[in-house]
Parts: sequence; structure tokens; C-alpha cells
Amino acid sequence: MTTEECLSGKRLWKIASEIRDRLVRMQTARYGDVQREVGNLLQNQEELASVHRRLRVCLSRGWLGAAARMAEQNQRLFRELLYSSQDAERAGVRPEVQPPNVRDVLEELLQAEEEFEHLRYDPEDGVLAVTTDPIELEGMYLGDFEIRLRIEALGDSQHGTPYRVVALDPQPSARNDAVTHPHVSEDRLCAGDAAAAVDAALASGRICDFLLLVRSVLTTYNSESAYVRLEDWAGAACSDCGATIGGDDTYYCTSCDAEFCSECTSSCARCDEATCLGCLSSCPVCGDSVCPACMDRCPECREPLCCHCREERQCPCQQESLDEESSDEQDTNRDPGEVGETSAAGPAGASEQTVQPAAQTP
Repeated sequence: MTTEECLSGKRLWKIASEIRDRLVRMQTARYGDVQREVGNLLQNQEELASVHRRLRVCLSRGWLGAAARMAEQNQRLFRELLYSSQDAERAGVRPEVQPPNVRDVLEELLQAEEEFEHLRYDPEDGVLAVTTDPIELEGMYLGDFEIRLRIEALGDSQHGTPYRVVALDPQPSARNDAVTHPHVSEDRLCAGDAAAAVDAALASGRICDFLLLVRSVLTTYNSESAYVRLEDWAGAACSDCGATIGGDDTYYCTSCDAEFCSECTSSCARCDEATCLGCLSSCPVCGDSVCPACMDRCPECREPLCCHCREERQCPCQQESLDEESSDEQDTNRDPGEVGETSAAGPAGASEQTVQPAAQTP
């Protein structure tokens, strides 16, 4: 926030009037919200169907690395589908609420000022804000947060959620820098079961109740609706060396379904998938490190070798067989007459040199 004003007198009444006008507009825009949320839901469903088709192709062709990536996209889309489904449901069942009068909104603002000690307003951005006390969940310090309500976003579906939750002393998760609270990602709050109550409080102009509900979500931990669970906040432990990892240093091994640090991870020389060192094995023929999915066996001697060496028939037993076949082919293609002529010429030549006719005596 840039320029802040203390709320009192005519300024407070003017803000209450603007909030009331926006709430009236919110009632008329609710059906447009239903259409928008259902559209988002259908778009997520189409994307999920597309990923499902690509996964089927990967499995039919044996592309295990690509199939793993499709499976990860499936999980992401499942979560987005869940959220968009909840948003569409909330938009559809949102009850009709009679907009409050200006005096009711003014009383809510005065009550919020008492509950949070200081209610602030930024006239440049039209943002009403309060600050929470420092928050600590299950021994994890997360710092204080500012709840920001953008008044002009009330009743305007183009702005999306009209409020943000901003960390003033960010203590982000090691797994994701955008997550500053188990229920806050990129300044957006996942209110979980309290979402309907939060929306209802805003729609009816109960500004103080809205702020208290958001604060309640921030001071309560629910692992089921967390962007990052508290037990994973500082990062996961590498499954090999045990070092704490998070963010860009986390690698997922598709062979053993575990997480590793960069020092304990390499890539398969065949499919180029990230694979932990424990799952990589050296091909005894070419010496390359390959993942279990790319290791095969020689169809003749059943010795292990990589899929490339199997396709190219590089196994030593196959090379010996190829050499024997080549030798037999050379013998078969040789002209049989050459052998007879050589053997006949040898003895004939020798008799001509060793047997001499008897000398004639006069």
C-alpha cells in the first residue's frame, strides 16, 4: 500500500457508501459469476480429457517417461478441477442477500477498527486493510499478514477474488516460494470449509465478520486444504542422503516414486528421465547408466543389457554368432573348382620336378 488514511468522519462515511454501492452491483452480477465459473470448470474438464488421451497413447507405445509426466499433469488438473468445481457450486448456490444500508456498513467498519486496532485505507488503490498479529501454527512461525479488500473489485467478476492476504514478514515454504501460509498461495487464500461463510459475509456487507473469518482461517491449520503441509514446510528429506531439499533442488525419481536432491540424482542415458543413483544401473555392454525401464535382456543368453544394445544386437553372444555366420557364408560362397585345381596342380608340378626320364645310352 502506498498512501494510507486514518478513517474517521466524512471519509469513513464515503467509504461505507462506496462499499454499499458495490454490494448492490454484486447482487446483479451473481448470475454472470455462475456462467464464468461453470466455463472454467468445463475448460478444466476438456484439458483433463486431453491429458487422458495422451496418457493412453504413451502407455500403448511404452513411453514410460512421457506417461509419468502425463500422470503428474493429471494430478495437477484433479486439484484444479476440484477447486473450479467448488467455485462453480458456490456461485450457483449463492443466496440472494438484501444489500445493507450505508449506516450498517459504517457500523461494521467501526467494529473492525476496534477488533484490529487500526483500519487503513489506500485511496489510490481503493484498498481497505487490516493487519493480523504474528501467526504461529504447530510451532511454525509464519509472521503477520495483511488482509486487503479492494472495494472496486466487489461485484466485478473481472477482478476475481476481491481480497488478498499478503505476508508482511514472509516465511515461505521451502517447497514453494509462492506459498507463505499453508492456506495462502500467491496472496490468495484457500478458505476451505469457511469459503461459503466468507463470501456470505462480504455479500451482506458484514465487513468486520469477513475480516474475522479470514483471520480465523489464517490461525487454523487444516492439512486437507493446505497448499503445502506443515510437515513439509521446511522441505522434504532426500531419500538417499537425508539432506533437506526443497524448491528447485527437488527431483522426483519415476522408478521408485521418491524425492531426491540433485547430488543423488542423475538421468537415464536412454530416456533422459530424472532417476536416482540407486535405480540407475550400468549396461555391461556399452557402460551407459540407464533406468530400470530401459534395461532389457539378451533374447539368447538372457544376460542384462540396455534396450539400445539389445536392438543393435550388441551382446557378445550375438556378436560371436554373427562372426560364425559370416565365416560360414564366406566358405559357402567360395568356388569349389578353385580347391580342385589347386590340389591337382600341386602334385603334377611336383612330379615334373622330381621324376626325370631315363637317359639314353648310345
